[in-house]
Amino acid sequence: MTFDQPPVEQAGRLFVPLRGVFEKLGASVVYQNGTINATLGNLTIGLQVGSNQAMVGGHATSLDAPPFLLGGRVLVPLRFISQALGASVNYDSSTQTVYVNQGGNVAAAPPRREAPPPPPPAAPVAVGLIRIEPADGTSVERRRPEISATFEQSVDANTVRISIDGRDVSSDAYISDRSFVYDPNYDLPLGPHSVAIRGRIAQGPRFSEHWTFVSQPQRGANYINDLRPGEGMAVGGAFDVTGLTEPGSRVKVVAASTANVTQFVQVAEGSAATEVGTAPDGRFVAHVNLSDQLAGSIDVRIVSTAPDGSTSVRTLRLRP
Repeated sequence: MTFDQPPVEQAGRLFVPLRGVFEKLGASVVYQNGTINATLGNLTIGLQVGSNQAMVGGHATSLDAPPFLLGGRVLVPLRFISQALGASVNYDSSTQTVYVNQGGNVAAAPPRREAPPPPPPAAPVAVGLIRIEPADGTSVERRRPEISATFEQSVDANTVRISIDGRDVSSDAYISDRSFVYDPNYDLPLGPHSVAIRGRIAQGPRFSEHWTFVSQPQRGANYINDLRPGEGMAVGGAFDVTGLTEPGSRVKVVAASTANVTQFVQVAEGSAATEVGTAPDGRFVAHVNLSDQLAGSIDVRIVSTAPDGSTSVRTLRLRP
C-alpha cells in the first residue's frame, strides 16, 4: 500500500491512516466531527478520536491507545482495526515490517482481552500448636494413640481439616476453635506417621501445621476408658476427672487453660496437677482445682502408668 500519511509508531503501537487500511480490507468508512464509522458486510465499527472506547459489532471494547489526528488524517491503531475486521497481524522486527492477512470470515464480535490471571493464594501461616500428643518426633507404644493439640490462637473450627498419613480423619475428630482430639478407630501401622492440620485462623488467613511421631511395638496393654467429663463439656474452676484404667496403675492428671501456654510437664499459674491410684477395678477419681481466672478452653492430660511400666495417655478439651 501507498500512504499519503506514513504510519507512525507511538509507545510501541503502530498507527496507520484510517481510510487506507479500512478500505483495503474491504470496509467503507465515514468520518465526521471526530467520529469514525466503518462497515464491512454486517459488521460495524465505531471509534472516536481521542477515545479508548470502541464499538465492534454492537459490543463495547477498549483500545490500548486512542485514534488521533495528524496532518489532517485520522490515524488508528493497526492491530486493533485489522483484528476487528477479521484479519491477522504479524510484525517482523528485523525488517520493521507489518504483515496483515485477511482470511476466513469476518469476526462477528470484538477481540477479547484475556483477563489477567488471578493472584496466587497467600501462603499458609503458622497458627502455633501446643500440648501436642504424641509429641513431635517421639515414639509411642500404642497402635491407637490419641492425636491432639491446642491452637495458640482461635481458629475457624468449620475450616479445620486433620490428616493422618494423608488420610482425612476430620469427620471422626472433636474440633473446637482452640483445640482438636482424634482417637483412631483403627490400628496404626508400626513406623513413622505424619499429622497435618490446615484451616483458617478466626477472621484471618489460612494456616498449616504438621508434626511426626513413630509407632513402636506395644509392651503392655494399658488403657484409659470411660473418661468424664466428656469432650467439650463446660466445667468450673474445680471439677473431678474420672475414668477406668489398668488396675494398680498410677494416674497423673495435669490441667491448664489456654491462657497458659506452658507445656503439660510444667505446672505454672493457671495450671494444676494431681496424682492418684486406682480402685481394685481400675476406677480412678482425680480432683482438679484451677484458678477462677480461666480463659479460652481447658486442656486436661491424663497419663496412666501400669505396674508393668506400660502407659496410656488421653487428653480432654473442656470449656470454662
